[in-house]
Amino acid sequence: MASETCASESARKWYGCYLLVSLSSKAKGRTYIGFTVNPRRRIRQHNGEVVKGARSTRMFRPWDMVLAVHGFSGKGKALGFEWAWQHP
Repeated sequence: MASETCASESARKWYGCYLLVSLSSKAKGRTYIGFTVNPRRRIRQHNGEVVKGARSTRMFRPWDMVLAVHGFSGKGKALGFEWAWQHP
């Protein structure tokens, strides 16, 4: 019974990777690829509206999330995709 609960929880969870583009005039063409379970919260973190996280993108704010890829069966699959996307 416990394994059924874990499987159903994983099926409901949103796992995704995203592409950000900086809108800053000092960072033309700068992009960032990341992983999240909550894209709305994550873009707000990157743009400094919510505290915690997103230190590496602080200098090139604001950011626009132009693409999100989701539908992964688990966190590990999404993180593997993120790594492959960052290292073509």
